[in-house]
Amino acid sequence: MTQSRTDLFKYVFIAALILLTSVLHYQTAIAHRYLHEIYQRIYYIPILLAAFWFGPWIGLLAAFVTSSIYVGHIARDWTSFPVYSFNQYAEIVLYHVVALIIGLLSRRERRQRSNLEKTSAELSEAYEKLRQTFEQLRQSDRLAALGELSAGIAHEIRNPLGSIKGSVEIIEEEIGEAHSKHEFIRIIKEEVARLNSLVAEFLKFARPPKLSKETTSINELIRSTVVLVGKEAEKAGVKLQLSLDEEVRPIELDPDQIRQVLLNVLLNGIQAMPDGGLLEISSSLSTTAKSVLVDVRDSGEGIQGDLDRIFDPFFTTRPEGTGLGLAVSHQLVEKHGGVLSAHRNPETGMTFRLELPLTG
Repeated sequence: MTQSRTDLFKYVFIAALILLTSVLHYQTAIAHRYLHEIYQRIYYIPILLAAFWFGPWIGLLAAFVTSSIYVGHIARDWTSFPVYSFNQYAEIVLYHVVALIIGLLSRRERRQRSNLEKTSAELSEAYEKLRQTFEQLRQSDRLAALGELSAGIAHEIRNPLGSIKGSVEIIEEEIGEAHSKHEFIRIIKEEVARLNSLVAEFLKFARPPKLSKETTSINELIRSTVVLVGKEAEKAGVKLQLSLDEEVRPIELDPDQIRQVLLNVLLNGIQAMPDGGLLEISSSLSTTAKSVLVDVRDSGEGIQGDLDRIFDPFFTTRPEGTGLGLAVSHQLVEKHGGVLSAHRNPETGMTFRLELPLTG
């Protein structure tokens, strides 16, 4: 039941109670004086309800309507009983006094309840912000520790890899392509290249490059990145659909770093749909018009498990993944003062949202 229908029901109930009590007054003989005294007190019920539900003015209105009807009854039937008539007129005054007091108390109670609800909402919002801040601090501490560890490991691995690569190239020159073991040389070179690429990812995570901001059109950045992943999407049978808001003006950012973020998110969306699907990329202004939003929505199966870990280093749902792409992207966006988030779509798939502040 809606609030307006509830209020209408209350008004009808108050009016019906006043009318019913008045009919009893007029229809009951004055010989039954005790019944009239009961009816006289029953009038308080609709007056109190009106004042409690709707405040002092509606309460006074109910008291006025009740008094107007009741005065006619007093004038008709009780004029010959001056003492009793005086008591009844005094009761009419009390109707208005009670309506005013209860209405004011009710309004004060509603205001206090409203203030408590507002305070509760503010406390909930403050708690949520505190929780998010705590999570960000925890994430930052974890990333800092992992970054130092990754940098050390990457440095220790890169030098031996260089030696292995040089040695393999020397052996390859000596045995030639016709040799029966040349295939093993090729495998070693591929694995060394893969390890070197992984080490480069470690270093990129541990020591992200400094920001080099310039005024850049985020829409043009999206278009150029979509061109880069076009072949990959075509091979996977994924259709790329752009929905860019041309009202989004250029903003201050590092184009290379944000392109890397977009590239990681787009490739993640394409890889989430190995059997084909739709990847939607949109740009828009936030409701506060203080930041630019870029949404990448896929129609894949979505990420199973805890989404809170999706930006943790080395967390991946793919056997061949390193788990560093989204972690690095999250780190780069934070350096821009922005937010990279992910949530599951109502039907299927995931949406990654990149939010960058409007500056300059």
